[in-house]
Amino acid sequence: MSDLLTTRRAIFSDCGLYRYLLEHDYGRSGPVISLGMVNPSDADEEKNDSTMTKVDGFAFRLGVSKVIVWNLCALVNKDVKALARAADPVGPENDAHIARAIQGADIHIVAWGPAAKLPKALRTRWRSVVGVLDQAGAKPMCWGTANDGQPRHPLMVAYATPLIPWSAP
Repeated sequence: MSDLLTTRRAIFSDCGLYRYLLEHDYGRSGPVISLGMVNPSDADEEKNDSTMTKVDGFAFRLGVSKVIVWNLCALVNKDVKALARAADPVGPENDAHIARAIQGADIHIVAWGPAAKLPKALRTRWRSVVGVLDQAGAKPMCWGTANDGQPRHPLMVAYATPLIPWSAP
């Protein structure tokens, strides 16, 4: 499904440590999705990781024109545990980019998975992001919730899973 992409764009910090946004434009009409997950792996404007391949599959099935991916923490690392060792795992410009992604979207999906997988210091980071969603008047959707009420990550759900409204636990 990644061959359906017409444009990929990534916004990184000048230092390259943070990926603030990743956009996949499918070159068709339809709604724009903002999608919030935990932290960026190695997907960029040139290649997908397994999560973005799954996201493309959902986007195709939902008939969207574009997906704008943002993350609770913008630090690029395949290992979520590495966020604990970083001086600033969130990134200095992350919330501004999240707000921009939300403003540019019609549907807002949250999908960061259970809080327990995050380092303890970051387990409430989602609350700040919910504040950004609330300020924009965005109504978050998800593909179901984990046992702690947090929104499930796309790798953990089947394509047939419907979007449902998400309320903060």
